[in-house]
Amino acid sequence: MRKMRVTLLCAAWLMFIADVNAYADDSAARWQGDVEFAALRFDYREYADTGKLLDREKGTLPGAVLGLARIEGNWSLNGRFSWHNGDVLYDGQTNTGIPVRSRTDEKILDTSVSLERRVGASADAWPLAFYGGIGYRYWARDIRSTSTASGQRVDGLFEIYRWRYFFLGGKTLLYRAGLSDWRLDLQLFRPMAPTIEVDYRGRGENFTLDLGARTGWRLALPWEYRLNQRAHFKIEPYMEGWELGRSPTQTLMSNGVPAGTVYEPRSVTRNLGINLGIRYFF
Repeated sequence: MRKMRVTLLCAAWLMFIADVNAYADDSAARWQGDVEFAALRFDYREYADTGKLLDREKGTLPGAVLGLARIEGNWSLNGRFSWHNGDVLYDGQTNTGIPVRSRTDEKILDTSVSLERRVGASADAWPLAFYGGIGYRYWARDIRSTSTASGQRVDGLFEIYRWRYFFLGGKTLLYRAGLSDWRLDLQLFRPMAPTIEVDYRGRGENFTLDLGARTGWRLALPWEYRLNQRAHFKIEPYMEGWELGRSPTQTLMSNGVPAGTVYEPRSVTRNLGINLGIRYFF
């Protein structure tokens, strides 16, 4: 993960120090890089087996997106890395049903590789594209300790979610005017063997649970404006939905002795986001 971040940061730096000369042949092989600022409106919910809402986390997470692609004709190989970090409101309850409020520190890292086929007269005028790839998602969720309304202390919890996923998607041109393009990008993805690792911070034995996989989706409306033949200004609003199924029930251990049972409930995430930055060809 660290090597991937260093590689993409170096690529982003090279984009901006490259010689700004126009391309004589758009069909020639070339590189494309993206550097974007990001804001994510995060909305996560957990549900009991009965369908009752157990807890919710909601708030805005700032971040960044880096991308690097190799383009040859109507084909491109794309790498992408995104990072979001911040804290959000936690609104939930204790194991006995007493309402509590706290803050949760969130860190979400996502990296992917995809192969894309563009359909159109040229690499710059394509009206349609199809792509598929694989990715990896890491989400650290640190719920801070808090107190109930009566003053009873409620200890925090640290959880790490991890999963690989594969995805398929398509893009189409919605509108073109002058130097600007507006497109629709629809993607479906499926987690593979998602897990959650729970750390009780010394109050009990840590454990890992297998989660159920559900198909998710992402809908984006990227808009680009060509500043020149190398640089494009880009704005990408999007929405996405992740869903993870309930884990099997597992025995909770404390100092090697059974201390009850535990499971991770079904969860649904609905995010709204916007990325803003520069796309550069070199």
